[in-house]
Amino acid sequence: MLAAVFHSPNVITLEERQLSKTENGILIRVNACAVCGYDARVFRNGHQKVRTPVILGHELCGEILETVRAHNGKVIESGTRVVVSPIISCLNCKYCKREQYNLCTNLREIGSTVDGGFAQYISIPEQILQIGGIVPVPNALSNEEAALVEPLACCINGFYQMGKINCESQVAIIGDGPIGLLHLQLSKLYGAKTIIIGKNAERIHKAKSIGADQVIFAHDLKQTRDDILQYTNGLGVDAVIIATSNPAALNLAMAIASKNSKINIFGGMPKETHISIDPNWLHYNQISLIGSFSSTPDMLQKAVRLAANKQIDLGKIISHRFALDHIEEAIEATEQYYGLRAVINSF
Repeated sequence: MLAAVFHSPNVITLEERQLSKTENGILIRVNACAVCGYDARVFRNGHQKVRTPVILGHELCGEILETVRAHNGKVIESGTRVVVSPIISCLNCKYCKREQYNLCTNLREIGSTVDGGFAQYISIPEQILQIGGIVPVPNALSNEEAALVEPLACCINGFYQMGKINCESQVAIIGDGPIGLLHLQLSKLYGAKTIIIGKNAERIHKAKSIGADQVIFAHDLKQTRDDILQYTNGLGVDAVIIATSNPAALNLAMAIASKNSKINIFGGMPKETHISIDPNWLHYNQISLIGSFSSTPDMLQKAVRLAANKQIDLGKIISHRFALDHIEEAIEATEQYYGLRAVINSF
């Protein structure tokens, strides 16, 4: 098979590899695999959890090549299109026993510690099947749309962690990229008045067309804070989602959070990032600072339902399409913020 193999920072090569599957693995033909910002950062800088050489890519849709029985007893027939949870849990730790598989103490991941989806085929470890992480794709979803089900599931996890969001809520999303716009669609689905804060004019315009109640270009901290406070009658917002890896978003989030609000650090930050917080500010204003990471198979299943019913339109997030032999162009489009999500759809 052909695969784009990552060897070291700035070195990814298209290679022929022997098609093989891991012990008890499930073989899948890849139909589409989206390029995550994580993939772009790994390509440029590497990552402590990435073991090279490895095939990156974890947002994928593919066709299962053998009939298998899922965890709920249902049979998934050969030829069925599926999406895949990238988390490979040990099934034995405290968190796995609570079905919090994304928090597994021995976690491995597709596209990081084992080969991922930037290839013609991928072998899915059996543990993923056992926890319900191989989910059939309805005909209502294209291959490209289905590739974005996994990041949608991660956004669903973020909303789960924030608790009650409804028509009385005001939500600010810092970040106007694909993840920010997925959060926007979810926030509007819950009925919240939603603000997008970003720096890219094209993406800001897209956010408005998707349904943002207010869009704000990020200037300096004071000006952006003042714009938000003016829009919220001086109170701030009930929830802030940091959908960017820019550390400056942390200070902005704290500046616009209202009393009894929640701040969700959704995006991973550079390793050296630190934050200074006044504990009395947290205490007296009853602020909750939370994080969310990846998702669980039940969230992946919910993401499939929302996307298939067009309650969330994944097609609005796709802007670029590339063949596998143009993987570096796809990565560059991602890291240079061209459009929104780039998808590898020609294998």
